[in-house]
Amino acid sequence: MIKLLGLLLVVGAGSMLGLQKAKQLQNQAAWLAALEGFLRSMQTEIRYLAPPLEQLLSQLYAQPAYQSLTFLSRTAAYLGQMPFGQAWSRAVREACPHREAKQVLLQLGGELGNSDIDGQLAAIGLAEERIHMLLESARQQSREKGKLCTAMGTLLGTLAAILLA
Repeated sequence: MIKLLGLLLVVGAGSMLGLQKAKQLQNQAAWLAALEGFLRSMQTEIRYLAPPLEQLLSQLYAQPAYQSLTFLSRTAAYLGQMPFGQAWSRAVREACPHREAKQVLLQLGGELGNSDIDGQLAAIGLAEERIHMLLESARQQSREKGKLCTAMGTLLGTLAAILLA
């Protein structure tokens, strides 16, 4: 009886690992969706209000939809110690969980504050397009690989239980 319970726990652990990996894929897509929304909001704010970048970042990070973008709060924290471009780059390197998005954000950081409003809007628009492509890819991976990860976790847990039996 105890052995059966142990084997069921092994199968359950394998299933949980598969579910955890599927959830990671979903979280990655959700993070990219938040980033895309942030870039869209940033573009709108700059176009119509043209606030200072420091104020804009603080204002947007305060919105619940963008709380997962922790590089924004880090950028704001570093602004007292260094110029905007350096603060942005350091924060993105430290807190951006997505490799391709990190490259897009680093390129964007080089443009923000260093060009006129039209140049900044163009840079944000380009970054938004690139993030949108990454988001679509992440959503597709989540749909396709999420089910695979869940099934593989269960199968590997079952295999481990059979081998232990």
